[in-house]
Amino acid sequence: MPRPKASTRAELDRQILDQARAAPMAPRWIFTLQGWNNYVHEVIERPDLAAFAPPGTPVLSDDARLRYHAHLRLISHPAFDKALLKAHRLLLANGNRREGLMERVIDGPPGTGKTFLLRVIGRDFQRSIEERYPDDESRIPVVHITAPQDPENALNWVWEIADFLGLTPAPKDLDELLQPRRTPDLSQPVWRVMERSSTQLLLVDGLQRIHPEQLVPFLIYLGKLREKLGITTIFCGTGSHGILQAAQDKAVHAGEAMKGLSQRAPVITGNDGKEHRLLPQADPSRLPVTWLDPIPLYTGDQETWPSILRSFEENLSLHHLSPHALVKEAQYLHARTGGYFKLLSQLVCQAAMTAIEDGSEDITRELLEETEIGG
Repeated sequence: MPRPKASTRAELDRQILDQARAAPMAPRWIFTLQGWNNYVHEVIERPDLAAFAPPGTPVLSDDARLRYHAHLRLISHPAFDKALLKAHRLLLANGNRREGLMERVIDGPPGTGKTFLLRVIGRDFQRSIEERYPDDESRIPVVHITAPQDPENALNWVWEIADFLGLTPAPKDLDELLQPRRTPDLSQPVWRVMERSSTQLLLVDGLQRIHPEQLVPFLIYLGKLREKLGITTIFCGTGSHGILQAAQDKAVHAGEAMKGLSQRAPVITGNDGKEHRLLPQADPSRLPVTWLDPIPLYTGDQETWPSILRSFEENLSLHHLSPHALVKEAQYLHARTGGYFKLLSQLVCQAAMTAIEDGSEDITRELLEETEIGG
């Protein structure tokens, strides 16, 4: 099908802008209990093309296929698959022991899908809990927060959890909203609610915005949650592994007992009366880390980058999608996005929505080149 004329595209663009100004944002806020539960229970099904109007029919911003292609769906991704399995095993191990629980870190450059992976781990875990306890509506298996605007005070971190749980009272009026308020200590209310609600997993995003020293007081609070309530924490953010490790080192080695241990001689005297050098000791404070890097493109490889493109193709719902529309452009797409999952998803999703709006119903090199993503 020929591409629309410029005047037609200009009119479509004007309509899109008008509709965007009038339409509310579709996603619910995910850092509240209601918003998180909506995300967990959201079902995104591929639209049946037979149920929609023919190609070229004008569409509005709330069109089901447009909304569908706007979503970032979980596709077949080797790094994601491995990370999900590792997180599943970690949560299974932590859920069946009273001591020796372990956390996890998700790290990597911006745009590689870290936050998406973090939330998918939480969503899948909550679904598994709800399947085991279908009649227990009092459970809050997962709490999802991000680093507070002012991370210096541990109370601000606790406030983020309290806000998710609905424990932070809203201002009564504008005057109260504008009044500077002292953040109350909600540590105990948060503790009791998470205890009664059988919370097992805490997702903490946005660690790239903080300094290690700002995290130390919160780590002490998390340590108590881990030891007394059995709560696992998964941290996420670019550079989060180094930030968290530095904060843990400050928190763990602050005590006099740890200082004494650090001064122990690296040799021992055996039964034979001779001194023996100790083998390098493992550090139990070191956390397992999931690294997400840009997706590589290897010559002749059909299992990494091309397999991801095939998964995108399978998820598309376009009337005239050409066979292997994305796979045949594998090198171009990799050069355009650098293998970054965020850029690839935006490029494919925006191109698909444009193809629906202009009636072409296909993704071509020309359309991809017209789609701006900053890559």
